[in-house]
Amino acid sequence: MTQPNPKKQIFEHLARVGKGLAHAARLDLLEALAQGERSVDALAKVCGMPIPNASHHLLVLKDCGLAASRKEGLQVFYRLAVPEVTMAVAAVRRIAEQQLAEVSRIVRENFESRDA
Repeated sequence: MTQPNPKKQIFEHLARVGKGLAHAARLDLLEALAQGERSVDALAKVCGMPIPNASHHLLVLKDCGLAASRKEGLQVFYRLAVPEVTMAVAAVRRIAEQQLAEVSRIVRENFESRDA
């Protein structure tokens, strides 16, 4: 029996983490979680999505190791699993700003004047 290739196994797990970053709604949730732990209801509200959608995306984020949760009574609270998640999202954003003209334009037109 052939042993699984460890490099391919690692890439499978890296792709699993990448799946968490591969949806706009999940990136929105990660941005909200970077500001602190919140309930599913609060996250849904701040991200402008229905609670079932937020719950689904949060489960994906938890499954791939980007978010962690705790239950308090009937409510579930989520937080970033590790601080490095913020750096990963920031790295993706920087790549998009540098490589995708549309992202650069949106940032320039909507956020640069606010920063000044």
